Amino acid sequence: MTQKQKKTRLRAKQDQRALHLDTVKSLQKLQKSAVKLYVLSSQLTRLIDAIPDSVLLKDREGRKLITNKLTQRLFKLHDLDWYGKTDIAPTSAPQEMRINHELYQMALESDLHFALARRELKLYYQILVDSDRQMLGAEALLRWEHPRYGLITPEHFIPIAEQSGLILPIGAWALKSACEQLKLWQSDPLRKELSLSINISPCQFSRPEFVGQLRQILKKTGIDALQLKLELTESLMLHDIANTIENMERLKLLGIQFSMDNFGTGYSSLSHLKQLPIDVLKIDQFLMRDMANDSCDAMIVKTIIDMTQKLGIKLVAGGVETEQQFACLKQLGCSTYQGYLFGKPMPVDQFEQLLDNRLGSTAPRDQVR
Repeated sequence: MTQKQKKTRLRAKQDQRALHLDTVKSLQKLQKSAVKLYVLSSQLTRLIDAIPDSVLLKDREGRKLITNKLTQRLFKLHDLDWYGKTDIAPTSAPQEMRINHELYQMALESDLHFALARRELKLYYQILVDSDRQMLGAEALLRWEHPRYGLITPEHFIPIAEQSGLILPIGAWALKSACEQLKLWQSDPLRKELSLSINISPCQFSRPEFVGQLRQILKKTGIDALQLKLELTESLMLHDIANTIENMERLKLLGIQFSMDNFGTGYSSLSHLKQLPIDVLKIDQFLMRDMANDSCDAMIVKTIIDMTQKLGIKLVAGGVETEQQFACLKQLGCSTYQGYLFGKPMPVDQFEQLLDNRLGSTAPRDQVR
């Protein structure tokens, strides 16, 4: 091979390497932008959901103005260009959304493997009150304080954790942390009557070792288990109802109470409610939205309230956001409430400040028991 041929081949290899590096950089940039866009859309949805229905539904033009302004602000916040509707081809939108979603899932799954070790996972707390707005307890809610994407709510990372098997260590950590926090409250004369609820993943609850694991946590923390409530979904309870009931009964012997989460949108029947040893039923917030203005929704909620009273099951109305909803629920006979009207989920230090402001020198009165 001549010297000239060697130089030509070397230049070709250098050009190929440069092209490869440019391709990698372009793909990395695309992935970063795609993940940003997906996170942005999730944040936009949460922002719009936080706006009262009375504002959003007032008129169509008002809704368009609000959503456009929020979108532009979020695009600017994430250093992305605002394209406007005319520059986005409708035919390509589904494919782009699918690609963005897949990239987002891959990025989150990769980071989720290190989230526990990096202490990025946190428990947030949301207040529960009675019809006089007196504090009864709290629900512990998992949040991921991601260093790049900000606060991520469970619906975006719990499915990934369940598919990858990470839900087991994450769920064990959350349960242990919740019990340790409850123990601190039980050691405080002003907070000792507070109850604490925590969601349990179906993957976690159905594991053979779960009962023993929780028994060890109770023994180690020394909490009064009567003030701990495990929130389970309808789908979990009905998937393998015989095994679910057996595990629930074993835990109830320890004092644990159970709550069925998001009741009203699943497949439960009266026969299931009679079978399952549940203590609390939480009405899905979907039924709360139009209840004050929709007589059908109000009738459904009233039926659920009457039913739980006859079955001896306590009731929690979740997702209460307006005074009108609160007044309607009180009129229908609901006893316990949770929602943004009373307080958003917040870190423990902020929640304890809320406790100090609300409790003062008076301990909470009645519990959801």
